[in-house]
Amino acid sequence: MKNILLYTVLLVASCCTTTALAQENTEVSTTSKFRNFFQENMDHQLRAQFSVGGSTPLGMPASIREVNSYNPTLQLGLEFTTTKWFSESQKWGIRTGLRFEGRGMKTDANVKNYYTQIDGEEGKQTKGYFTGNVKTTMKNSYVTFPVLATWKATNSWNVYGGFYFSGLIDKDFTGYVYDGVMREGTPVGTPIVFEESAKGDYDFSNELNRFQWGLEFGGEYKMNEHFRLFADLNWGLNPLFKKDFDAITFNMYSIYVNLGFGYQF
Repeated sequence: MKNILLYTVLLVASCCTTTALAQENTEVSTTSKFRNFFQENMDHQLRAQFSVGGSTPLGMPASIREVNSYNPTLQLGLEFTTTKWFSESQKWGIRTGLRFEGRGMKTDANVKNYYTQIDGEEGKQTKGYFTGNVKTTMKNSYVTFPVLATWKATNSWNVYGGFYFSGLIDKDFTGYVYDGVMREGTPVGTPIVFEESAKGDYDFSNELNRFQWGLEFGGEYKMNEHFRLFADLNWGLNPLFKKDFDAITFNMYSIYVNLGFGYQF
């Protein structure tokens, strides 16, 4: 009887030990696979870019008669990206990262019956229809999170496309009207004349949407093992200004071409 009891205890202990070892091996195997997933077939890039573009209506409104001048200004960006390839051949992958970028422009336009708002003395604001010239300066900074599908088209070229999501971290949308007449309230309202050096200032910085999102498409050229050249298009899908903003009667969308180079680790 004692022998039978001893054998039973040894058998149970052996089973428990085997089960514990198997469980431990499974956990180690799962952890190893998880770790390998984020180590194998991964590319990392540090990128620098400059952007050309601006915020614009889709189609020229009737109130804007002519664009006198346009200056994209110097808009720079810095980005760190990670690409996870789904196979050893690195044909398809998913790319994400973090980008700090500027988006801005300077414009001068000739307008007719252009509805807008100007700032007066002691915080007074006047809305009405302006005929004359309008100068605008936009200089915003964003932190951007892209999510892109990546395809290795050739040994030298990768193409990518997907979505970007941006948060506004620094804002400036200001300007003034000059050399014209503003009618308060309606197109036949009381006239306010701006002649010679007179101008009516406006500041719409606080009316900007803090969140922007849109489409991103582009391609990169492999110069050598480490260096890449790239170009991509960012097309905003939500308006630049908040929904309840009415000092501009048409929606504006951010459209930029980014050009730059990257270093792949």
